[in-house]
Amino acid sequence: MPWPVFGFPVSSQLPARPSAVHWRRRGQVGGLALAVLGAHLWLIGPIQQPIGRTPGEPPTIQLVTLPPAQAPRIEPEGTAAPESAAPATTSAPTPAPTPAKPPAAQPPQEAPAPPETAPAPTEPAPAAEPPVAAPSPTDGPIDWAAGPPPPDPVSGTDSPVELPDMVTAAPVPGTVAGQQDVDGGGRPPIYTTQRPEQAFKLDYRIERGDDAGTGQLSYELRTGGVFVARFSAEIKGKVVHDYVSRGFFNSAGFAPQRMVERQRGVETRAINFQREQGVITFSGSTRAIALYPGSQDRTSVLLQLVAIAQAQPEGLRSGQRIRLQVATLRGVADEWSFEVVGDEVVQPGGSPIPVVHLKREPAAPFDQRVELWLARQAGHLPVGIRFTQVPGRFSEAYWLSSPLPPPPAASAPSTP
Repeated sequence: MPWPVFGFPVSSQLPARPSAVHWRRRGQVGGLALAVLGAHLWLIGPIQQPIGRTPGEPPTIQLVTLPPAQAPRIEPEGTAAPESAAPATTSAPTPAPTPAKPPAAQPPQEAPAPPETAPAPTEPAPAAEPPVAAPSPTDGPIDWAAGPPPPDPVSGTDSPVELPDMVTAAPVPGTVAGQQDVDGGGRPPIYTTQRPEQAFKLDYRIERGDDAGTGQLSYELRTGGVFVARFSAEIKGKVVHDYVSRGFFNSAGFAPQRMVERQRGVETRAINFQREQGVITFSGSTRAIALYPGSQDRTSVLLQLVAIAQAQPEGLRSGQRIRLQVATLRGVADEWSFEVVGDEVVQPGGSPIPVVHLKREPAAPFDQRVELWLARQAGHLPVGIRFTQVPGRFSEAYWLSSPLPPPPAASAPSTP
């Protein structure tokens, strides 16, 4: 029967003693725990020497002694700091310098202001170009009645420009009397010209290698002062070219408005001189080239040279040059520079004719050399014209085969 202890029943029977098998199992568990503890002590304890070092070898320790940092030097107000300081030579700490006592008589100076950072250099602004004076209103087409000119014409148009009277005395060698360079050398000059007042039609004999043909250059004035010029050629019954140029006459000389190339009477290609817009355009191209005063086409350039030569009081002289802008059907407008070769005598029809010889050398390969022989005593009309392909030997010469018209009546030259 259990005895009550503190109110709880307690059994009077003692627990049975553990058997031998029980103690044997406890011994096995305890041995296993001791083996695990010994393994740990062997790996991390003082039993095994540190891995990677021979027993008895003391560990190597490297000591590095760093010099002590210098104490910052404190400068009193008004004392300039030294430019450079010598580095420390010993490892002992450097004592801080004793600040100097400022002079009693001087007032304390303000600390200098930090220097301003210099601004980054900037590119200078481009100088403004001088304003270009606008020319006076352009000469409108007379025959076509295009209405009044625009109030603000485009600079560079072939309009009559108010310029001072030119010197018409003997020209300086290398120049032509009455020329005026309108922009300091970039453009061809404006020349004093004299328009032919009488219409003419000149027939030519064409020589092109072993072939022969006929050509014609005609000029007429129509109502309102409009000129029409035609330059054509035919070899062996085939039309080589047929050019017709129309325009008017202004202070720079002949001013073509349109030149067309015709084939069997049909216009195929054209050059348009749009003077109000100041450009040259082409029917076979989208290009637009600046139009300069005195600009010509391949037909009107023959008339312009006649007008310039006729306006010279003493005639053209050897060594002079005439520069003109000439537009071609290839879609370009180049400067043609004619040099006055000198006086010669030719006999195209058997009778001697005094002439002045002009020659233009090509400015690029596969261009043409152009030569003219102008009759001095017949209004400087072209007696001979020759085109030569350069490089190459191909040439096409036009020699007068009809009588020259009588000399024109004297008229006042047109001064630019």
